[in-house]
Amino acid sequence: MRLFVVVISLITSIVWAEQVSAQTLVNQGATITITGGATFFVSGHTEIHAGRIDALDLSRVTFDGNVHILTGGLYFFRDARGRISGDMRIDLQGTCWRYKPGVLTVEGTIYNDGQLNNDGEINIGKP
Repeated sequence: MRLFVVVISLITSIVWAEQVSAQTLVNQGATITITGGATFFVSGHTEIHAGRIDALDLSRVTFDGNVHILTGGLYFFRDARGRISGDMRIDLQGTCWRYKPGVLTVEGTIYNDGQLNNDGEINIGKP
């Protein structure tokens, strides 16, 4: 009986841990603005189905996972810095603009079928 309880507890904790690690930010039409030197951190994947995420005025944006832009966009203005620890996928109707000055670092691969515009600096790969 004790072995059964231990096994069930172990399975439950594994399933719970898997659910926690699979969190996703999904933007379905809103405009998210990060400004004034603010820090924005997403611990998981990000999907932009519509709408946009604007980072500006020395803000720091970190996506600790993959970023998938279906439609809408991800924009970096006025010294904003961004880091994506996984891959960035830009679909046909998606846009990622890196205006100067500032830096966007993508530690994974960029898959671009949409618009990827760079007036600043984009680093690809892990340093």
